[in-house]
Amino acid sequence: AHQLRTPLAVLKAQVQSARRGDVAPEQALVEISQTVERATTLANQMLSLAKVEQLRQQPESALLDLGDVVRHIALDLSPLVADKALDFELAADDAVTVRAHQWMLQELTRNLLHNAIKHSPAGAPLSVRVHAEGDEAVLTVRDDGPGISAELRQRLFAPFSAGNTASGSGLGLAICREIVLALGGRISLDNRTVPNPGGADRVTGLDAVVRLPLSRHNG
Repeated sequence: AHQLRTPLAVLKAQVQSARRGDVAPEQALVEISQTVERATTLANQMLSLAKVEQLRQQPESALLDLGDVVRHIALDLSPLVADKALDFELAADDAVTVRAHQWMLQELTRNLLHNAIKHSPAGAPLSVRVHAEGDEAVLTVRDDGPGISAELRQRLFAPFSAGNTASGSGLGLAICREIVLALGGRISLDNRTVPNPGGADRVTGLDAVVRLPLSRHNG
């Protein structure tokens, strides 16, 4: 509730400022629009967290092809990929099947991809892979962003712990973690590094890896 009150308080102040004529009308509208967008995103993410808990209590699920889900979400987000001119690659093996609520897989994929797109430099490569490994279905989202610090990794999956609090509420990865746990899986964020002769290894990107129980059609 506190997190939601903050953008609403900012919005109220912006409206009052615009009415007084403190800023030009066009600038006021831009600022108000940005605040509304942040509040809407936060509200939607809070609803998503609540929906994860609701679905956790419901045993009904279906056998779903993880690759199909990922392909559909990638298509939905393709305008964001194009806007940053990212070198996007998707490789999905056939019949990587998991038992899950479809919404959960879609929300998980959407949050991971959106996070990777947001942190990728313009024109950088961004790859997504879906494959089976033993008894696990593995989804890997690999970006060339700045990675995360060891200190931040300890609290990154906690709600409202975004790496840059100005860029988001920090709920996206918390939603991912709750979904993965609900599906009996694991999620990890691993920096890719290269040796740096002058000191600490240089981070070249981030791998977000989700492992879910693989389901066989025959049981």
